[in-house]
Amino acid sequence: MSIFDLLAEERIRGALARGELSGLPGEGKPLDLDEDPLIPAEVRMSNRILRNAGYCPSALLALKALAASADAAQAEHLTPAQRIQENLRLLALVQSLEAQGLGRVAAATLARRASSASLPDAPQP
Repeated sequence: MSIFDLLAEERIRGALARGELSGLPGEGKPLDLDEDPLIPAEVRMSNRILRNAGYCPSALLALKALAASADAAQAEHLTPAQRIQENLRLLALVQSLEAQGLGRVAAATLARRASSASLPDAPQP
């Protein structure tokens, strides 16, 4: 953690202790994450239209397939040949995501799967 992170954390803790962060407008209500103020209004509108039409970006579909394949590759009932096939499919998905510039996201997805379930073939850090 940098000195700026530590300073920010210290100031936040102090404000919490003094009660400066309680009773603010919107406290206890969920955040509206559909409206990102950093995205131009016309792009937000097109994103909303696509989302309402059921469009899902190919990268998100690939990440969902990666998670499903990781789970399938670790299933108890697989024969060795089926396990090899699932691992090859998993490798192809990871390579596809790396080609799209999402290698770190793919690695994080696999690491989260490995840590949340006791996977027998998962490398231990």
